[in-house]
Amino acid sequence: MSYNNPPNYQGYGQPPPPPQQQEQGTFNNLTQSFNQLNVGERWNSFSNHFHPVICGPLLRYIDIDYTTRQWRGSILIVSTDNYAPPIEVHLTSKNGNHDNTIVRPPSEKLDTYRNKYHFWRYDLRLNLTDVGQVATYSTPHKNWAEPSFSLHLPAYYESMRFMFYSCNGFSDIPQEIKDKFGEKTAPLWQDVLDRHDVLPLHVLLGGGDQLYQDRLIKEDFMKPWVNEKDPAKRLAMTMDQKMTDGFEEFYFGNYCLNFGFKGCPIVAKAFATIPSMNMWDDHDIIDGYGSYPAEMQRAECFQVLFANACRFYYLFQQHTTVELAPNHGMIRGSLTTCNHLISTLGPDIGFISIDCRGERTKHDICKPATYDTIFELLQTMMPKTVKHLLVLTGVPLIYPRLTLFENLMDGAAGFNLATIAGKTGALGDIIGGQLNKWNGDPELLDDMNDHWTAGNHDVERKTFIERLQMYARDRSIRISFLGGDVHCCGAGKLYSKDMKEKEEGDPYFMVQIISSAIVNVPPPQALLTILNQNSSFITFNGNTEERMYNLFKRSPNGNTRNNKKLMGMRNYCAGYFDEETGKINFWIQAEKEVGVKGTMGYLVDVPRLLFGQAGYHLYHQNKKQLLDDIAYTSYQQPLPPQPYYGGEQRQPDHPHLQRLQNAFGGFKMPQANN
Repeated sequence: MSYNNPPNYQGYGQPPPPPQQQEQGTFNNLTQSFNQLNVGERWNSFSNHFHPVICGPLLRYIDIDYTTRQWRGSILIVSTDNYAPPIEVHLTSKNGNHDNTIVRPPSEKLDTYRNKYHFWRYDLRLNLTDVGQVATYSTPHKNWAEPSFSLHLPAYYESMRFMFYSCNGFSDIPQEIKDKFGEKTAPLWQDVLDRHDVLPLHVLLGGGDQLYQDRLIKEDFMKPWVNEKDPAKRLAMTMDQKMTDGFEEFYFGNYCLNFGFKGCPIVAKAFATIPSMNMWDDHDIIDGYGSYPAEMQRAECFQVLFANACRFYYLFQQHTTVELAPNHGMIRGSLTTCNHLISTLGPDIGFISIDCRGERTKHDICKPATYDTIFELLQTMMPKTVKHLLVLTGVPLIYPRLTLFENLMDGAAGFNLATIAGKTGALGDIIGGQLNKWNGDPELLDDMNDHWTAGNHDVERKTFIERLQMYARDRSIRISFLGGDVHCCGAGKLYSKDMKEKEEGDPYFMVQIISSAIVNVPPPQALLTILNQNSSFITFNGNTEERMYNLFKRSPNGNTRNNKKLMGMRNYCAGYFDEETGKINFWIQAEKEVGVKGTMGYLVDVPRLLFGQAGYHLYHQNKKQLLDDIAYTSYQQPLPPQPYYGGEQRQPDHPHLQRLQNAFGGFKMPQANN
């Protein structure tokens, strides 16, 4: 289609004004001293040279409507355009035949920053067919980083290949360390895109800390807070206009730098070609948010901080606002700032992502009413075809106990850290002199309170898991956990003691995948050693135990390891549902060499659940027929014929295990008795 004379898209506004030409070499000149600038200076330096599109396109996946066979998601663009640039989506089948389908998604303006930058959301609804498709979207607007982008859609009866990651950024650490770990080249994201080219991913699952706001404390506008040494005066401090504006500018600019093609082109390419489902964690707000004392959380500084973090999290990551979140595929918690995700990754995989920050306090991760809402909706929103349920929480539910650290850090808050360091040997290297810049507590104290296994949250954790156990038993649905945050990788499990050799029939068998970080640096080896030594069999309740797997017998470079439970190498996790075995296979892809593209895979294969009559019916039903019945029942009329693309009759396109092992290959997980 020619855009020399752009069509008049009804309801889409007028065509955008002609773009300004980019000056050659501008970006290279800007980045020469980029690392020496704070976030505000970086943003101001870039914004003077930005094209009208300053961030995006960003893709988001919401769900699949099985009554209409529609894939639902959105595209977000942040631009100076007063009218939304029109977007066209062209659908092509996997065998390369064009079905001449063109979709022009409607747009809406979500928000405007400083009367200049507009957040344009495009409502994307694409019809699924009995073959996979490629959706290529483009615009006549000339200021995109690339002329067009493509995403991959599964067939309506196929489950999605997914990638789970967390901690997509660096803490406030020296630049030389960032350079060593490849800040500019993003080697693990390059690895993701390389694999996506070979075996396309359908969705990215962001487990929290999709960017880091840690530099906030060092911004100039924060000096009054930092320089005030009296805790009482800090808490009572009123924010002047400079500080209020500073928060807004920081969060907006930091998102544009971390999600945009100018600041992070490789990550931006992933976000433009693989739809995301994100959930925030503390660093999307500020380190440890929600785990500070109540009086600090109520301070005006924290209130203004959270309001800005919340505004831009919902805009950039969820393509919505706090008010509109329920209209755009989110599930409201007990507070408007707390919204969860309940969806499917195809008909075989259910998915829930718990918002563990929006209503968090030092003593509660989520309110009881929130759990009630989630479990009520699980009963009604999950299709009868779902065999596995993925439960994403920012911090792992199953992880080595941190009792030793909690006791030390609680004591450290009122005593000299150097004295404690002298009594704790190697641990002193971890906690010695590390005070939190926000409230003066030891740096690791908020991290301890963040964990589900912390004393503050132990009862809440136990109650949540027990409700999941009953759901798994009643529905014969295998439940697995995804979690990040801890900057290392590993796998743990819950299981029935009398069913060790019969995992397929054990509804209480639940695997925890720990994948962190895709960008940030690993924790000190001394910390991982202590956690490994502090990890043992733990009785969860009655007949149920929990433990960590001895997954890492060898490092990615082939060397044998002493710490087989947790590995301090950057990583991400790729997964898929195996149609032939009913398993979900999780590949933890760990970095082989620091700062260099290339990973080694560790396979954690989670068996199907066959329990009771529900399990029998689930695995003996005709999935395609059941999906047809859902559509028939909705419309009470025959489904329209599916397009035929020629050639032999298409069979379900289930990738062979060998092909997947070639793509994600590496070491297989030990069996349960290891």
